[in-house]
Amino acid sequence: MTRTPLRTALVVSALAVGLSACQSPSPRPSASPAAVSSASTASGTTASGTTASGTTASGTTSGAVYVTGAKAGDDPCARVVSAIGYLELSLLPAGQEDTQHWDGDVRGRFGYLRGALAMYGPHLPASAPVATVDGLAETLSRADTAGSRRTELLRRYRKASAAVLSACGRS
Repeated sequence: MTRTPLRTALVVSALAVGLSACQSPSPRPSASPAAVSSASTASGTTASGTTASGTTASGTTSGAVYVTGAKAGDDPCARVVSAIGYLELSLLPAGQEDTQHWDGDVRGRFGYLRGALAMYGPHLPASAPVATVDGLAETLSRADTAGSRRTELLRRYRKASAAVLSACGRS
């Protein structure tokens, strides 16, 4: 029995997820300055159109968006824990780090985790080793990282990501 159909389905699914992550949201039409001014007075936004929650008057996030569908008000722990879980789907179980295959899917999921950390890492509990996980994910996402280094880096990533999960109250 071959696994070609299952493997093909997984590859197609991974490509679909990857391609949807690359799409940017459609641009919103601009309001006239008078409309923004009157809406600002009614809604409590500042003169620049930014609310206290960090969103603009049109509802978009004021900073860069690195995760598809992300919003400024999303729970940071939920977003980062989800990105860690998404990556884990492509990793072999702990103890098999030396046989891990490092294809574009695995490296891309490390990149996706970096995007989640860029958006939500500053809002995680202080005990979460965000910089450590991000640094390891950055190295493991690169195609030019030597294979001889990857096994130990993956083990270190697992320990650091477990600490993030623990800081967020997950295991």
